[in-house]
Amino acid sequence: MSEKSCTIGEKNVPSAESVAIEMQSIVRDAAKPLLPGDTIGRQIERAARALGMATGKCKRLWYREDKAILAHEADRLRAWHAQWQERQIRRLDHELNLLKACKAKWDKC
Repeated sequence: MSEKSCTIGEKNVPSAESVAIEMQSIVRDAAKPLLPGDTIGRQIERAARALGMATGKCKRLWYREDKAILAHEADRLRAWHAQWQERQIRRLDHELNLLKACKAKWDKC
């Protein structure tokens, strides 16, 4: 299935399918970190709590079952995801700095 978009004026507007894929990805990121023994249901519940939404709605986004996604819902999830990505970057930068400090310490020996 190809991803389609339509053009309105000079703006390229994503198709419903591409928005559904994007929302699914955000919901699945909200379920992270994946824990040993996690079921899909637990992951969906964790994502719903993180996103502040009903578990049923989260499940429909997880499986791309929603027929329509309201623009304000998509915008809210995109904003959450942008903040989540920033937190991930800060965490990884911190871990990298710790590893560099450990390596520098080992190199002195």
